Amino acid sequence: MIHMLLFCGEPFDCDLGTMMHTGLYRAEIAATLILSDINNVREEVMSRVSDFTAAKAVLASQMSGAGKSGIMISLKRSAGTELAHTPDKRMRSTDTMEEADVTAVPIRSAGSLNDTCVHSRRRGRGDGLGCTLQCGDVEENVLLVARSLRLNLTLLKNIQTLRKHVVDYCFLDDWNYAHNEQLVYYNRHATLTRANMLTMLPDVGLCDAVIECWSMLMNRLETDEYDFQIMSFFGIGHMDSQDVFNLNADFLFVPFNIEGHFACVCFNYKAGTVDLLDHQLHPDSNKSKICKLSSLIGLALSDYLELKGIDRGSEMVMFEHRQIKFSWQSSSPNLPESGLFVMMHMLMYDGNPFDNEDLRRKISRRYLVFQLTASLILADINTIRDEVVGKVNQFLVEKDEIWTRVHAQRKINKIIKKK
Repeated sequence: MIHMLLFCGEPFDCDLGTMMHTGLYRAEIAATLILSDINNVREEVMSRVSDFTAAKAVLASQMSGAGKSGIMISLKRSAGTELAHTPDKRMRSTDTMEEADVTAVPIRSAGSLNDTCVHSRRRGRGDGLGCTLQCGDVEENVLLVARSLRLNLTLLKNIQTLRKHVVDYCFLDDWNYAHNEQLVYYNRHATLTRANMLTMLPDVGLCDAVIECWSMLMNRLETDEYDFQIMSFFGIGHMDSQDVFNLNADFLFVPFNIEGHFACVCFNYKAGTVDLLDHQLHPDSNKSKICKLSSLIGLALSDYLELKGIDRGSEMVMFEHRQIKFSWQSSSPNLPESGLFVMMHMLMYDGNPFDNEDLRRKISRRYLVFQLTASLILADINTIRDEVVGKVNQFLVEKDEIWTRVHAQRKINKIIKKK
């Protein structure tokens, strides 16, 4: 940007070499872009800046009036300060009352995702799906920063400590931690940034990249745990993105996304059926559309198998189409959570209907979100896992400072919203 501004055909000298001046230029450029006459929303932004400035003044007066400790009394790890949820007190201090988890949820006895998948063929080794890394004991008194976690303290109470810290780092709502930071790299087709991971949260809506990585993790679990891969999973964006793949498997899973609604078709060669795995119940009038969609996917898959020299596509034409029934199905599309349902269907379906208590209850589905997020990041096939865990360790060192900053910013936002 500075080169475009200053270069006129001849070399020029400028103090860009120093970090101090570079930071100054960043601030000046940011202000120039916002305050330029061609910014059509400049007046609106200036009005918000005025509110922001007023809110900062209010917060500053509150902190100065509170004496030496100010709001820090609720942030420091000192004697007598609650650091996590307890049965009698659901917040760390009165300063965070609006973030307390007030939902009564049965406490779990274990912290691994394996406990949720007790009936699943793909349970994995170690402390999570596809993770041989030991994630430590369950530590209740853990300071959490991410708002999505602080609103669900009860659900997190018995999750293993490392998994808890990884999810906290992943969902961190602090401008110092970039949304484009890469947290998962399985291969060039299967990567996830913080922005991708944030789509795991309820009421947001999953992105395709998460399903792509999930399919790869499912394939790897099959080959790592069993001598013969009886289940194979396609990605949602690239036919050849999965590096571990048995096209002669008994079950071929093909997830798809239509305008934000995720579902999955399973080509069940054992039963000779095309099984639709969807959390939404489809009326009779729509069943023909679903069958047509399944047939189209089957034709595409048949062509792909033929291209790979595998003569299995002709069998699909005779398969019976059916929608598998689950106890959590409803007529509502529930688009934001449809991706989560697909991930769990891919994880647990083995040709027979199954039950899962966590999927039936909305509050428990948040628990699954946290566990699946940790599993994606801590999986052995994540080539940057050690780097991410190193960043999490540094995050723990600075957590008190980060929490102070984030908490103050939330108070400013709350004042602005009230105003």
